[in-house]
Amino acid sequence: MSRSDAVYFTEFGGPEVLRVGPWPEGPLGEHDVRIGVSTFALNRADLMYLAGEHYTIPAFPSRIGSEACGVVTETGAAVTGCAPGDRVTTIPFFTQNGVQGATAVVPDDYVTAVPDGLDDNEATAIWMQYLTPYFAFKEVCDLGEGDTVVITAASSSAGLGALQLCRELGVAAVATTRSPAKAEILRQSGASEVVVGDENLAKAISRASNGKGLQAAFDPLGGDSLQRYADHLAPGATVFGYGTLTDRQPVVPAAAMCRARAVFHPYSMFNHVDDPGQRARGIALVSEAIRSGCLRPRVDRVFGFEHVVDAYRYMQSGNQAGKIVVTVP
Repeated sequence: MSRSDAVYFTEFGGPEVLRVGPWPEGPLGEHDVRIGVSTFALNRADLMYLAGEHYTIPAFPSRIGSEACGVVTETGAAVTGCAPGDRVTTIPFFTQNGVQGATAVVPDDYVTAVPDGLDDNEATAIWMQYLTPYFAFKEVCDLGEGDTVVITAASSSAGLGALQLCRELGVAAVATTRSPAKAEILRQSGASEVVVGDENLAKAISRASNGKGLQAAFDPLGGDSLQRYADHLAPGATVFGYGTLTDRQPVVPAAAMCRARAVFHPYSMFNHVDDPGQRARGIALVSEAIRSGCLRPRVDRVFGFEHVVDAYRYMQSGNQAGKIVVTVP
């Protein structure tokens, strides 16, 4: 059995427990695709997985990662959608076989051709960035013209993807950030209003929504974040809680939610991406928007494979505005 270098871990912890070394390349299943990886992307979910805080619990030793770009080197007997030599990018899915390494094995349902005009760094940054807000905004809520959403911690890759998607859908977006330096990036990405730090969020929501309030919130913070906007939810609003960047579980203000007949929705794109219909609709919308130039993945910083641990530490810092990508020689 041949081996190639991969990123893996054998115990829970932070970036310090990551290892890079030989990993066995087993035989392919009939619907599997083997990819020679050129780039892979990091996500906050990877840190949760590494720490044992994700709802998917690894079995050790475990590889890590769900987004990669590269060239198909081998396909299973039943694969018809791609062939060796094709340049492809992976749609995120959770498996013990993570894609961060020199090669990756991915089910053929989760492989797509790289859209024209994107380099490898951009191509590896597409699907988590856009499908995460897509499933929330279209499959769950079906937001559109005249709706308003608040996007907290909006300089994350999913936050920037949500802002671009709002612009594509005609949805007004109120973006929050702790950093004044990131405000212009958020406006360029599609924010109707940008709220920095402790600025008045209520006024920004009122301006963006013409006084109607929020149809949705897209919130990875957890803790007391909902308290800032719960009184400004429109009737029937949905609050998508998709992370705990504060290291605290969300505190849901029951009275304010009841007044608005609002719903708190514990959210993960992984609860939607395995539905073939939802996945196909998301791929179609995002692919067309990329082709038309309406969506363009934002890459914040690129690291070499030998610096993958540094890349994870940089993600921990929260200083990025967009996707962190690692190149594989």
